Amino acid sequence: MKGIRQPMFYYHLKETEFRFNHRQDNLYLILLKLLREEPI
Repeated sequence: MKGIRQPMFYYHLKETEFRFNHRQDNLYLILLKLLREEPI
């Protein structure tokens, strides 16, 4: 089995999109801010 499973494809796509849109930024700081505003 190779590739991404069907149920996980959407999440992989969204993560890739997020990383692309924030490629110049510090992802750690952005994620930390997001988690503080909306904890899991």
